[in-house]
Order: sequence, then structure tokens, then C-alpha cells
Amino acid sequence: MIDTANALKLLGDETRLRILRLVAREPLNVSELTSILGLAQSGISRHLGLLRKTGLLEERREGVWSYYQVSSASSIPALAEGDGSPMAPAGAGGAVPERGGDTADPEILEVWNFVKSRFGSLGDPNHDLVRLAEVLRQRENYGGGLNEKLLEPGQSWFAWSRALHFLLPSLKAIDLGCGDGAITVEIGRFARSVVGIDANPRAIQAARRRAEREHLDNVIFKEDRIESLAEPDGEYDLAVFSQSLHHVADVEGGLAQAVRVLRPGGRLILVDLAPHRERWVIEKLGHVHLGFAPERLEALLKGAGLEGVQLEQVHQRRGEAFTVIVASGLAPGG
Repeated sequence: MIDTANALKLLGDETRLRILRLVAREPLNVSELTSILGLAQSGISRHLGLLRKTGLLEERREGVWSYYQVSSASSIPALAEGDGSPMAPAGAGGAVPERGGDTADPEILEVWNFVKSRFGSLGDPNHDLVRLAEVLRQRENYGGGLNEKLLEPGQSWFAWSRALHFLLPSLKAIDLGCGDGAITVEIGRFARSVVGIDANPRAIQAARRRAEREHLDNVIFKEDRIESLAEPDGEYDLAVFSQSLHHVADVEGGLAQAVRVLRPGGRLILVDLAPHRERWVIEKLGHVHLGFAPERLEALLKGAGLEGVQLEQVHQRRGEAFTVIVASGLAPGG
């Protein structure tokens, strides 16, 4: 009776259930689980430790990462929701266990069998599965993780961004809605100078620390609102909106400001989301708009005065909730 009660207590915790649901679909590392669940890494690690001790989870090493998945020692074929197909067997891809958990107790297995049978009917109230799809997309796009042995050593979009300066002229650029400065710093590697703009003072502080770590003296960050920029007219060769326009309440005003600060013939580059239904991004991520239809975005860019507007939707992989649109246009008078 006590063992059953302990098993119910262990698997009755909502966070542990969310973790199990995710790793039954795909092996994940602590950083990825933290990103999906929106909880502190220390708490995630504590829950993972408890689940490993029961034998339900095992930790597997892939390069510099440790991934957690339903343990093969538990002899429970966790089923992916919806199609009833078993998950990839533990160790697929040649991973070597670092330290497996103990075999799960019968009481744990009995409760787990009941829990996993209910996963398919739970829905996705916390939007965990949507964020899982996004994490897997980022893993695929940026390398590392499972299957990293199939990639060339050193393959990285950061390395490619640094190689682009051989192709691109020296530009004076502005990054509108720069966040923590990741894109701004990469632009700074080929631009003559770049200014990052964001209304969030904490983001600006983080961006400045990033630039200092990279020893870039041609990157400046300013706290300002995109809709009311203090920058002078015709100051920049390049203006960038990188996943930031959906945070701007006055989209027309923000685009007009971007065009205003461009020199004649200067280029605006925009990366943002196509329309989607994931309303959780409003509360969790501060989005104001749920994406932009291509025809509306094109009209907005032309309405701001841009010429030669071009748009492209980046191919959406199956199961992804978000489609990316890339757009570009030239300031008039060039």
C-alpha cells in the first residue's frame, strides 16, 4: 500500500507528468526542457533526478549534451500520442548510456501504464507540444544534439555569418527590436557600425554585456521605442526587423520610422511569422500580433514607402506551428 501511494505521489506531480510526456516523444536535454516548460533549470534537474531514481528515465550522452528519455530498463514502450507508434528505441543513433536508472518498481510501472494511456486525451493546455516542435526545429537548424556526429565539425550558422563579410559591403546598420543583441552582434561582424534598439532596459543591459564579451566596439545599444525613434533621418544603409515586428503595437508607425532612418536606396530586411493560432505567445512572450499574412505584410511595406518589395515564406516542416516570412525592400530615392 505504501509503495503504491509513493508511486501515485511521484507521478501525481504536474511538472513530472509534463516532463514524461515530452521525453516519451523525444529525448531532450535540460536546457531544452527548461525552454519548453518555462521553469527554472534547477527545478527541472531535481525532477529529472527523482524520475531517474525510479528507473523510468535514463540519461544518455551525445557529445557535450546529456539527453533524458524513457528508460529501456523499465520495459515500457512509451507510445507517441495520436498514431500509437512506439518511440524510437533507447540508444537509437548510437548513443551510449552514461548512467542508467534502476529498474522501475512494479507499483511505478503500474501507475506509469495508466498515466501514459491518458496522455492522448489531455490536450495541450500548457502548449508544451508546440514549444517542443519549435525546439526540435531549432535543434535541426542550428546543429548539435542527437545526430551531431553526422555534421561536419565546426558547422555553425555563426561561422557562416562571419564568412559573409567577404561578400557584403561595409554598412551602417540598425537592428530594430534587438532583444539580447544576438543578431545585432552578428551584424556587427560585417557592418561598419550597428545600433541595436529595444524598449526593454533589461534586454539592452544583456545586449551590452554580449557585445563586451565579443570585444566589438562598433556595436551600440540604445533604449528606445521603434514607433518613435530618436535617430536622425537617412542615417543607415540597412534596417533589420528580426522577429520583432509582431511585438510592435503600431506596425505602420514602426515601419515608417525604419524607412525614415534609411538613406535613399537603403535596404530593410524583415523576418517574422505568418499567421498562426498560438495565442499563448501573447501572455508568455509578449507578442502583440499573431503573425502577418504575406499579402498584408507586402501592403504594409509598400505603404511605408519601400520599393522593390520581395517576400518569401520559409518552408514549414510537418507538425510546426509557426511559418517564417522573410521580406525585403528599398527606401525610395536610391
